[in-house]
Amino acid sequence: MGKIYEIYGSDAHAMTVSLMEAANVADMIPKGGSVALKPNLVIAGRPEDGAITHAGVLSGAISYLQSHGFDKISVIESSWVGDDTARAFKTAGYDKVCGEYHVPYYDLKHDKTRTVQTAARPMEICCRALDTDFLIDLPVLKGHCQTVMTCALKNCKGCLPDKEKRRFHAEGLHKPIAALGAYLKPKLIIVDSICGDLNFEEGGTPVQTNRMLLGTDAVQMDSYGCRLMGLSLDQVPYIGMAEKMGGGSAQIREEDIVRLNEPADAAGYPAPSG
Repeated sequence: MGKIYEIYGSDAHAMTVSLMEAANVADMIPKGGSVALKPNLVIAGRPEDGAITHAGVLSGAISYLQSHGFDKISVIESSWVGDDTARAFKTAGYDKVCGEYHVPYYDLKHDKTRTVQTAARPMEICCRALDTDFLIDLPVLKGHCQTVMTCALKNCKGCLPDKEKRRFHAEGLHKPIAALGAYLKPKLIIVDSICGDLNFEEGGTPVQTNRMLLGTDAVQMDSYGCRLMGLSLDQVPYIGMAEKMGGGSAQIREEDIVRLNEPADAAGYPAPSG
C-alpha cells in the first residue's frame, strides 16, 4: 500500500509527466536499471474508443525517464489471442512514439518464456516481463464482460504467451489473474482513465472522465478503480484473491490520495496526445 496520485485533464502526455514528477519516480528506479513499459493494447483500436492506452501515456513516461537519465527503456505487450500485436501497435500510434524517442518495442507473442511457481500454480510468463529491473504497468480503467472491471492486475495478462492466456480463460480468470499479479508485482502503475469504456474491454462506448492515476501497489490501484466505477470489491474477486496471495493491499485511506488538481481543471485542455 502506498500513495495514489490523481490528476485531471485530457493531455495524456503532460498528465503522465506531472504524475511521475509528483511521485519522484526517478528515485524508485535502480541507477542504470532497465525499464519496461507495459500498456494495454488488447485490440487494434483507437484510444478514444475506450479500450487501449493512449500513446501520450507512453510518450510522457518515456520523456520523463529519458530526462532523468534512463536509457534502457522498452515497450512490451501482446494483444489478445487472435489479434495481431504489430497491427495494434501501429493503429494506436505507438510506432510513432517509439520512433521519435528511439525506444524498442517487443511483441511478447514472440518472446521466450519461463515457468515460475505462483501462489496458484506453475505459470509460463514472458522473459522480458520477468527480467526487467522496473516494470511499469500502464492499464486502462474499464469494464470487462467476464471480470466486471479490468485495470492494473489484469493488464499483466499481456505478459503471457497465448497458450497461457487460453488456460486463464478455461480456469475462469480470477484466480490466475490474482496469482500472476501477485508474482509480477509491477513496480509502478500509471492508469489511463481518460475515457475508458465502463462496460466492455473492447471499447465502443467510452466515458470521458479525463482522469489519470499513479501508484505503486496494483491491488490498491484496482481497489481504487472499483471505488471510482461504483463497484464493491466482492464484484471483482481477483482483487481480494491477489491481496491474500501477497500482491498488495486493498486498503485505501483518504490521506493516501494525493490530488494534483480538481475535475474542473480538466475543462478546456487539449485533446489527449495519441
